[in-house]
Amino acid sequence: MKKITPEKFPAFVSALLGKGPLWAPVADGETVNFTLISDPVQVTLDFYNTTLSPKGVFFPQSEEIIRYTLGKERIESEAVPTDVKPQVVLGVRPCDVRSFEVMDAIFESGGITDPYWKKRRENTAIIGFAFDTVDPADFYNAFGIHAADERGSDLFLVKQGPDFLIKAITKKGEELLSALGLDDASADDEKYYNEKIARGPELKTRTINLEGAPDKLTRAFDSPYWQKAAMACISCGTCTFVCPTCHCFDINDETLFRKGARRRLWDACMFTNFTLEASGHNPRTKVSQRLRQRVSHKFSYYVKNFEVTSCVGCGRCTRSCPVNIDILSVAEGAIKEGEKQ
Repeated sequence: MKKITPEKFPAFVSALLGKGPLWAPVADGETVNFTLISDPVQVTLDFYNTTLSPKGVFFPQSEEIIRYTLGKERIESEAVPTDVKPQVVLGVRPCDVRSFEVMDAIFESGGITDPYWKKRRENTAIIGFAFDTVDPADFYNAFGIHAADERGSDLFLVKQGPDFLIKAITKKGEELLSALGLDDASADDEKYYNEKIARGPELKTRTINLEGAPDKLTRAFDSPYWQKAAMACISCGTCTFVCPTCHCFDINDETLFRKGARRRLWDACMFTNFTLEASGHNPRTKVSQRLRQRVSHKFSYYVKNFEVTSCVGCGRCTRSCPVNIDILSVAEGAIKEGEKQ
């Protein structure tokens, strides 16, 4: 275990930068988000959680997958290489670390492996960061995640006053930590760290009873409950864009002067045209249908397909919703409706 004092923090970040691209929390006005940094002064660990999740490290909002040139008789094309340099992502909260494993199910275990996701996951070291407080919107305890949960991280950070304690969790983490040149932690520091981890489950979030949820939501499919739950929703898609486990995407071709690229871009099931077919038919014209899809996908369909809930209780969708819709309350209400059927 190592210790990082405020004076040594810039050197710590510089050492990480020496290992490859570094994603870290950066403040921009009132928001903090993960950004590729070039200078230690950019990094802040003085935040509760980022506005956007760190899923963009592995699943960018926009990325090229094919480049092409339009010829007179044929199209010349090439796939964008999947080579990824070893990189580090610093300061990931436990619920977000868990979200990467949830997304692995769709991108690596769904029958077809996404090479871009897989390569980034394999070549990224994750430095987790314990929560010290709980936001009222959070409910990650519902999924067995606690505030100082080390699982899934390669290295784990705990704040101790102005200092940070950092411990290697995996072999990848051990190799990285040994190369950073940090000071050893004392026996008292190690005791503090271990107590912090042990007390993690004591920092309580909201929770929800998910026993039988997939089948209960299926039974609630035709319930008028969804119309009531969606009355305030404006289909802005904010909830899906801040979510760490939403993974829907669209494919667009962008061409200029006969050269172009095929891009993958985030999409959202809450958008009106998300299910618009070429024929002009749209099976989800109503907001209530789209809200039902979002909630059912996370708490029912994904569970049936991959045996894991596609939500980690990070609270972002609730904090960011312009009309204060709370996904936990909506899901809880829908589950209760299913129990009546």
